[in-house]
Amino acid sequence: MNTYKAIYAFFLALTFLLLLGVGDAFPNTNSTVTIHFTGMGPHLNQNLYLRVVDKGTMKETGRIIQQITSANFDIVIDAVTAGRSYFIDFFSDHNSNGLYDAPPTDHAWRLELNNAVGNDELNFAHNTNFTDIKWVYVLTINFTGMTPHVGQLLELRVENNNNSIEVDRIKLPSIPSANFSLQIVGLQLNTEYNIDFYADVNGNGLYNVPPTDHAWRITFTNSTGDVSQPFSHNTSFTDINWKYLLTVNLISMVPHIGQLFELRVVRQDNLVEIGRVSIPAVLVPDFTVYIPQFELNQGYNIDFYADHNGNGIYDPPPIDHAWRLSFNSSTGDVVQDFTHNTNFTDIQWPNPSEVNEIEFAGLKDYKLQQNYPNPFNPSTKIRFSIPSNEFVTLKVYNVLGSEIVTLINDELNAGSFEVDFNASGLNSGVYFYVISTKNFTSTRKMILLK
Repeated sequence: MNTYKAIYAFFLALTFLLLLGVGDAFPNTNSTVTIHFTGMGPHLNQNLYLRVVDKGTMKETGRIIQQITSANFDIVIDAVTAGRSYFIDFFSDHNSNGLYDAPPTDHAWRLELNNAVGNDELNFAHNTNFTDIKWVYVLTINFTGMTPHVGQLLELRVENNNNSIEVDRIKLPSIPSANFSLQIVGLQLNTEYNIDFYADVNGNGLYNVPPTDHAWRITFTNSTGDVSQPFSHNTSFTDINWKYLLTVNLISMVPHIGQLFELRVVRQDNLVEIGRVSIPAVLVPDFTVYIPQFELNQGYNIDFYADHNGNGIYDPPPIDHAWRLSFNSSTGDVVQDFTHNTNFTDIQWPNPSEVNEIEFAGLKDYKLQQNYPNPFNPSTKIRFSIPSNEFVTLKVYNVLGSEIVTLINDELNAGSFEVDFNASGLNSGVYFYVISTKNFTSTRKMILLK
């Protein structure tokens, strides 16, 4: 991975829709939620797809598919834990193609369950207030013939080849048998992925280049929705250049509910940023973020802040509230807990102009400018520039992270561009626009004022 790719590979503005988790595809939960559906007559004989997502980790905790056979019915899913909060996303496959299509092609909705108490119940009456829930698909990897590695650690990750973003990873402490399956949630349609995995043959708990450890890569393109991928043990090993995962547990962040939160990890010796997370609005007091891609035996700073004054950029404390943690990666994956406090520090966060002009001078021709006018009603213009021919997406999100519109999703030539955004039909409030290429992602905030 070259320097620029390493800098930007995980600089994804709305990462909280794609936050990573480690372990099973669906973590252990200890309670059910029952959804009482009424008036679903328009969808008789269609399939209903439903999933539950933890607001604190944005990790899916369960999903179910059920054919709608009557207008009124219940769905019970064992996917919640008392005290936590959830999104419940579901859609009816209105065009019966077996895939999710954004409304109005398919009809989709979102419910919320806040502070679950155990065996919770929710009511849903059919309506036409559809929401694009950004449904994602499940990858199942079916392993066979893994006899030489029974009892060994296995680690697996899936990476989106279109943007070099890691979808998710699993750490299996001990391979249970010669034949077993693992699942990863988060695939998109018409996207190419790498599945990288290794067995810890020498038992040191870390990745070592083959043949010390045995490692493999599978590449596939998802054109079908849910994917089942077979793997039969072989000796065609490849160096997958495994990187490790930082998990940061943010605790008691009550003062910053609803505020923009950003976190980045920087190597101490060369000040290169290895990844960042940008959450447009903190949803719950206790939440978790994940940054992959750090290397062994290096020192790192974890810099993060809450946008206390709500202007969409970093201001030194006490205007914004900012903190720094540090760690040395000598043992592989790292978990850091942080409980809210007032021991603020100026982390000198690079705001957009600084990113372009100073820290990442080699990429100075990437630029996402502030929209104008701002505030606006109902139209505004968004300008950006790219230094080379690239595939570009430009999207608008609300403060809950729901996509409002895709303005660009195309291959563009190098140059400067101006895009019009018309917010007619939207409510007044704060919105975020995000540009993404393979080597660059940036976010800016705009205000619709009617």
